[in-house]
Amino acid sequence: MRALSPDLRGASPSLLSKLAWSAVLGGPAAWGLQFLFATQFGLARCESPNGRFQFPVHTISATLGAVGALVGLLGTLVAIAVFRATAEDEHTQQPSQITNARLHFLAAVGITVNPLTAVLCLMVAIGVPLLELCHQS
Repeated sequence: MRALSPDLRGASPSLLSKLAWSAVLGGPAAWGLQFLFATQFGLARCESPNGRFQFPVHTISATLGAVGALVGLLGTLVAIAVFRATAEDEHTQQPSQITNARLHFLAAVGITVNPLTAVLCLMVAIGVPLLELCHQS
């Protein structure tokens, strides 16, 4: 895993903060956008009068799901890098390093959340092309 995530120990707190927030919000934002666009393309395709919108919904859903999973994976790697950069030795930790503790916590949240959103995106990317298009429930 060390080869996949760079060493950010000398990075500025501002850069670490931006990376931590992108790691926390990247995967969920990708999943939310994937869900929104896939739903709208499906509605436009299935509820259009006279078949006016002929979107390849299966291809679009698979592509959006793969991109969302990739963003979730990248968010996980960034979160791991920030987590490693903000990990302190318990004997040398100073009370003034509150920012590092906050960033460390945000990175832990990113490590937890991004794999879940990547799996959700992959489930949609695999499942939607297997379903029949415009099927009434």
